[in-house]
Amino acid sequence: MNESAIKARIEQLLHLDTGGGQNANQLLQGTLTLMVTVYGSESHQVGILMHTAKTRHVLEIVKVTHGALENLKAELETGAIGSLRQRIAGDVLTDFIQLARTVLDDPSDKAKNVAAVLTAAAFEDTIRRMGESLAGVVGRGDLQDVIIALKQKGILQSPQLGIAQSYLNFRNHALHAEWEKIDRSSVQSALGFVEELLLKHFQ
Repeated sequence: MNESAIKARIEQLLHLDTGGGQNANQLLQGTLTLMVTVYGSESHQVGILMHTAKTRHVLEIVKVTHGALENLKAELETGAIGSLRQRIAGDVLTDFIQLARTVLDDPSDKAKNVAAVLTAAAFEDTIRRMGESLAGVVGRGDLQDVIIALKQKGILQSPQLGIAQSYLNFRNHALHAEWEKIDRSSVQSALGFVEELLLKHFQ
């Protein structure tokens, strides 16, 4: 569920007729679904709402649920949630990069191949996350199309645009185990490029 869909669902739930407690369960379930999607199932926000649902009267639950939706709406509109999500994604991808660099300390071809797969996965995920958050690209379409969308939005410009397009071949070779087409220097170069994108767009 992308951000615009979440906002639309918030508005639907806020305008759900809950007079006298009717539709309260639908309101609660819909709100929980949104909060799990945005914050995660183990989040503090979800825990509070679950506790409220178990311990309060239905009309109190409606009031608390409306408050949770209004807060979620405000956080989305101010960009607070998007910024947090970007930082978390950046941290995860940075871990991928660090692991790939550690693996590359081993001079064997097997280590090079493992590092290539890690780097290719980090490259693809970084581009897709950029496409979703910066260019409104959703779904798992062709990676080339995501790069084009980022170009059209002015996010990827020369020389980064050309470099990103050149690494499409690297990604394909790595994910299809075409090891003879990948050397150690290309892995190191791709790692550097992904790190550059992470520093610019996920910090």
